[in-house]
Amino acid sequence: MVWDPAVRLLHWSLAALVLFDLFYDDGGWPHRVTGYVAAGVVVARLLWAALAGGAAGLAALKLSPTRTVAYLRDGAPRTRGHDPIGLWMVWLLWALVLLLGLTGWISRLDAFWGDDRIRDIHAWLAQALLIAVAVHLTGVAVMGRRWRENLVAAMLSGRKRPLDRRD
Repeated sequence: MVWDPAVRLLHWSLAALVLFDLFYDDGGWPHRVTGYVAAGVVVARLLWAALAGGAAGLAALKLSPTRTVAYLRDGAPRTRGHDPIGLWMVWLLWALVLLLGLTGWISRLDAFWGDDRIRDIHAWLAQALLIAVAVHLTGVAVMGRRWRENLVAAMLSGRKRPLDRRD
């Protein structure tokens, strides 16, 4: 067991919310509420990381350029939880969702009403999120094939096969 139920629930909830908002992007009430809930899911995941241990905890989510370079130098071996490159993607996705929630909220404030710069930033962040999601899904597919492991099933069940000497 690698991913606990809270991690899996928050992961798939965020995926569904982002998918909804990327296709239902008229800026209306459902889009705004979905975006705020998505930002709330990221905050909940960060709070869970502060409380949990193992692969869900903050220690496991720590970014390290040194570890990332070493990981790539070693040929990107299979890992128990997120690999160093996956961690960069996790933080990028979370940051984009939080920034989208913030810019969406700011765009509704009287002080910024009619200011196209906020909407432009929001649109740029949405495009960046779409690209990051595509890269994330590609990485999951490529690394799953390379490691001969169904990473989608692992995020559904919480289980990954144990590391062995080849890993």
